[in-house]
Amino acid sequence: MQIIPAIDLREGACSRILGDTAAARHIYSDDPLQQVLLLKEAGARMVHITDLDGAFSGHLCNLRVVQELVDYADIDIQLSGGIRNLSHVDTLISLGVKRVVLSAAMQRRTQTVATALEQYGSRVLAGIDGRDGMVTTEGFETVVRTTVQLQLEKMRGLGMRQIVYTDLRRAGALKGPNFSGIEDIIKNGGMDVVVAGGISTLKAIERLKHMGASGVIIGKAIYTGAVDLPTAIAASE
Repeated sequence: MQIIPAIDLREGACSRILGDTAAARHIYSDDPLQQVLLLKEAGARMVHITDLDGAFSGHLCNLRVVQELVDYADIDIQLSGGIRNLSHVDTLISLGVKRVVLSAAMQRRTQTVATALEQYGSRVLAGIDGRDGMVTTEGFETVVRTTVQLQLEKMRGLGMRQIVYTDLRRAGALKGPNFSGIEDIIKNGGMDVVVAGGISTLKAIERLKHMGASGVIIGKAIYTGAVDLPTAIAASE
């Protein structure tokens, strides 16, 4: 199982917000490159970047920062946020982003997803944000009338082989993952599942590993010291 530390970008800084664009935010670092290098030094082989500006606006933002990370950090970048069409995917792949996470807004364009899969294969994966079993989109502001399970079936039918599943009820709250919901997704989704949301202890990481998660994304727990990244990486391997 892979441990993937997370960085949320807002206006070029490493931030954390909950709820919506008006929510208070905490800036962990105003130098994303330095933060990524610290994570790399701690043993990370991939970093998950969420472009919060892109997620809320529906456009690619912070591309200068992303390019800097690709050029100078020498670490795999997985990116989500603001990806709404094939041109966006092309742009990110051309910048050197290793994996592009397609949001629910993108997933509604099934032919576009199929084309992206045909062109880039495992470099594209589905990102499914859930709240109480329903899919959310547009920077987790909008709940769409689709269940997480139906969305999983749709993506699997298109040939998707890996997803990032985020439980928005748990994200950033440090209250632990929804293990029962995650177990159901891993058993019935038919795809590799990278889990995000609420992971805040080594015990939770070990449990997710035994459940069959292919990876976990951890953000706030690393920055608050609740999870020691080198220890977590060692446990996952």
